Amino acid sequence: MNIPFLREDSLAPGAVERIAPGVRRVLCDNPSAFTFRGTNTYLIGGGNSVAVLDPGPEDARHLQAILAATSGETISHIIISHTHRDHSPGARALQQATGAPTHGFGPHATPPHEGQEGGDHAFIPDVRVPDGGAITGADWRLEAIFTPGHCGNHLCYALEGTGVLFSADHVMSWSTSVVSPPDGDMRAYRDSLARLRAREGRDQLYLPGHGPKLPDPMPFLDALNLHRQKREARVVAALREHGPATAEALVGPVYGPLDPRLIRGAGRSLLAQLIMLEQEGMARREGEVWRLA
Repeated sequence: MNIPFLREDSLAPGAVERIAPGVRRVLCDNPSAFTFRGTNTYLIGGGNSVAVLDPGPEDARHLQAILAATSGETISHIIISHTHRDHSPGARALQQATGAPTHGFGPHATPPHEGQEGGDHAFIPDVRVPDGGAITGADWRLEAIFTPGHCGNHLCYALEGTGVLFSADHVMSWSTSVVSPPDGDMRAYRDSLARLRAREGRDQLYLPGHGPKLPDPMPFLDALNLHRQKREARVVAALREHGPATAEALVGPVYGPLDPRLIRGAGRSLLAQLIMLEQEGMARREGEVWRLA
């Protein structure tokens, strides 16, 4: 089963789109090989109770786009899905402009000295939202679903009564997610996929952190899970044929030809897969070298 990626997205950076009942999207102009056309910022609710979900990176133009989109309204909540630098740093300037409190699972789980250069280590939420916790506005309510894997403090949010799930970077419509240790964890990622799959019948539309909306998400989740299973089998086969080897040396045999911009990210996800195999007793590590157990 191939993953049915969706990559058609005509929204211009800074423009506002009504993407679901009670939900608007503003696209940040921060395209890259890992962010697609940019970070999606979602505006939930209206009037005197607007939540801004993932205000994005530090970007003055994007901040002004958010403020312009909510002109005449009150931003009452700033909500963070996870502390990567394309999602949460914009909360600081937005809070200065609005006074709204920030909400999230917690600070970045891995300290800077452990190599998580993509983490926003400065973010600490005013309100910590636990798994199953609720964030409530005047006419909306979000349920938090703890989904670590891509990031150790990742939350998805279900918008009550709508079938909408904000899937952030755990499930994106345009690409698979990078899982980069030590903060990224492949076993946790797979378990989180299974947790979302168990919500069949409750979530009919995913709104991801990057890329267009994802209708009918359950077959997409099945394809993602099968993709990870096949990738695990390819890692085992590569270790059998090319091991003992470093994770970097296995990127070519496992992934084949890659856009040079993606090689490092692929290597990080491959390392996460090797760590999971080690946890399952199928591989072992000797320094930087990996072999089958």
